[in-house]
Amino acid sequence: MTERARFHPGDGRHRYVGPATVTLPDGREASVTASLVLRYDPSRTDNRESDRDSTWAGSLTLADDASDVDLSDAFPGILRLPDGRESEFMATSGPRETGCSGLGPAPFGPH
Repeated sequence: MTERARFHPGDGRHRYVGPATVTLPDGREASVTASLVLRYDPSRTDNRESDRDSTWAGSLTLADDASDVDLSDAFPGILRLPDGRESEFMATSGPRETGCSGLGPAPFGPH
């Protein structure tokens, strides 16, 4: 059996894939699996200043199939990683699995 190529081979972008917690505007929390990528690359000289306002994006999937949380209610929500770092985001799609677009600095990657 041949080994499958990585999804993002050697692109050098900072990523986070793993557990996280979403807090909705009404205070409810849900455990999720996050797959995130940093869009803003601080090492590049051609970044637009506006990139700092939407630096990260990805997807979130509810970890608990029995959860009554609708991730599309995260308008905005707060994403907290296990190390305590957090940032606001906007959900961009469905209730159990959603795309997300960061608002402000990413809760992962270089700081």
